[in-house]
Amino acid sequence: MGMPVIGKKLTSALLAALLMCVSACGENNVPQSTEKTETKKPAATTAAKTVHTSISGIIELTDDEPVQTVPEVTEETAAESAETSETSMETVVTVTSDAASGTSAETSAETTVQTTVTTAAAETTVQTAASVTSGTTAAETTSAPTPNSYDPSFFANDYFIGDSIYTGLTAYGYFPDTQVFAKIGLNPQSAGTSEIKGQTAVSKAQSLQPTRIFIMLGSNGLAYMGNEYMANSMKQLVGDLQAVCPESAIYVVSIPPVTKVHNDAGQETMSMVNDYNSRLKTMASGAGVGYLDLCSQLLNEDGYFSSAYAEADGLHFLGAAYKRMLSFFQSSTA
Repeated sequence: MGMPVIGKKLTSALLAALLMCVSACGENNVPQSTEKTETKKPAATTAAKTVHTSISGIIELTDDEPVQTVPEVTEETAAESAETSETSMETVVTVTSDAASGTSAETSAETTVQTTVTTAAAETTVQTAASVTSGTTAAETTSAPTPNSYDPSFFANDYFIGDSIYTGLTAYGYFPDTQVFAKIGLNPQSAGTSEIKGQTAVSKAQSLQPTRIFIMLGSNGLAYMGNEYMANSMKQLVGDLQAVCPESAIYVVSIPPVTKVHNDAGQETMSMVNDYNSRLKTMASGAGVGYLDLCSQLLNEDGYFSSAYAEADGLHFLGAAYKRMLSFFQSSTA
C-alpha cells in the first residue's frame, strides 16, 4: 500500500533540511588558519616586490599601473651627455657667399659671429659682424684706401728740384739722380745759380723736358731770408722753368711742417711755415702753375709734424714720409 501524501511531503522536507545542514556545516568547517594564510600571502609578495624594486630601479605603483623603468647611468651614456652639452655651447659660425646679389643676411635671434664674404667684380670685401640683427644687408664691395702707396712708373719722366729733403729721393733709391736736382742748403734764390755736375736746376730741366716738375724749396731760408723774399725768388725760378719747358706741368710744393719740439726751439716755427706756404699758394695761382699742400698731409692732431713722418731733428723725413709724399703727388696730379 502506498505512502500517504502527507508522509511523502514530510519526507521531502526532512531531506531538504538535511541537505541544507550538511552544506552549512561544510562551510563552517573551513580552517580559520587557511583564510589568514591566504590573506597574508599577497601582502608578503607585495613587500618582496617592493624590496626588489628598490634594488633594480623598477617602480611599481599598483597592479593596474604600467611599470616605469629608470635607465641606468653608465660611462658610455655619461660621455654622450657631456658631448651633447659641449656641442650646445659652441658658437655658431655662418659663412655666406653672395656674388653681387645684394641679398639680405638672415636674421639671428642669438648672439653669433657671422663672417660674410661678398665677391663683386674683381674686388672682394670680407666683413666680420658681431651680434647680427635683423635688417642687416650683405656688405657692399669697397676698396681700402692706400695713402702710402704709389706707382713708380707714374713718375718715370718727372723731375724734382729741392733741398736736403729731396736728396733722400736718390739716397733711399726712389729715383735715379738723373731725375733729381737736390742739394743740402738749397733755397729758392740759390736754386737758380747753384750747379750739380755742371748743370743748374733750369738747364737740367731743359735737357730732360719732363712731364711734371715738382719744386719744394724754402725750409733752409725760413729763419733768415724772409718769406716774401723767398716767395719772389720762387716766382723767378718758376718763370725760368716755364720758358725752357713750355710743355711741362709745374707744381710748387709747400714746405713740410716742424715738430713741436723744433717749434718750441724758435728757429723755424709753424707760424713761419704757414705764412710762407700761404704766400707760395698765392704766387703759384698768379703764375698759372699748380700748388700742392704737402704740409697738411704730414700734420698730427696738434698741428705739428707727425712723429710717424719726422726725423729726430724735427725737419727731415723718415722713409714713411717719402711714400706719403709720392702717394699724395700721384693722387693730386694724375
